[in-house]
Amino acid sequence: MDTTIFQQAFADSQVLTVPWSIDYFSVIVGVLTGALFACDRKLDIIGTVVLGLLTGYGGGIIRDVLLQDHGVYFTSHPDLIVICIAICVFVFYFRGLFRHLDATVFFADALSVGLFALAGASKAFSLEQGFVLSIILGAITAVGGGAVRDICVGETPGIFQQSNFYAVAGLGGSFAFVMLAYAGCPLPIAGAACVFAVVFLRYWSVYFDWKTRNDADLTPHVARGLGKVKRVASGVFLHGGDATVALKERRRRSRWRRRDRED
Repeated sequence: MDTTIFQQAFADSQVLTVPWSIDYFSVIVGVLTGALFACDRKLDIIGTVVLGLLTGYGGGIIRDVLLQDHGVYFTSHPDLIVICIAICVFVFYFRGLFRHLDATVFFADALSVGLFALAGASKAFSLEQGFVLSIILGAITAVGGGAVRDICVGETPGIFQQSNFYAVAGLGGSFAFVMLAYAGCPLPIAGAACVFAVVFLRYWSVYFDWKTRNDADLTPHVARGLGKVKRVASGVFLHGGDATVALKERRRRSRWRRRDRED
């Protein structure tokens, strides 16, 4: 199926406009989590503000740079930048207020990831970027800010390490939105499904302790499988099979024993 024709059929008539309040909320929560992260790393006020802004805007900036010539969200809302700076300053000087709000901050963070995924995927879809790129840009918007934040403090980004679903949740939400959008589902419903998928995957991965793996070497399994295939093939085509392999092994051992006696 030609994706260009499919896009033109829906993208022109269906463009999801995220309410400014929800849009602002996602950025503010991202900035809040970034500022708290900076406080945990003992950064000063400048570091807290910069890290907060990078967390809240980083994914969107990467998305807009990749899209090219379609406007950068960061520069389009200067009033939001001022609000975010004020939040960073407040967190820096009153960080004690957030020590007992772990559950609330976690929920807000999961929700903001879902909203970021929605913002990235919906913008890419409306600009006719294709099925695959819309999913990728949605995921980048969802987790890009956190990755940039970790890099700035000299850490390997959490999305690249074994952890509960974070990038996976962003990908899942983006996929849900794009799939429903291409299927002709009303975009508000697709957007709600995107946010729900992200929050659902994030919470369930923590509740059941589902984690991405950091060691998944399939080489031994493939080698054993190929060995079995080789033995079966030799039995079918060379009339030898396992008996031939065993005979060769006995002969090889016999030669080694003779050499040992001679030595």
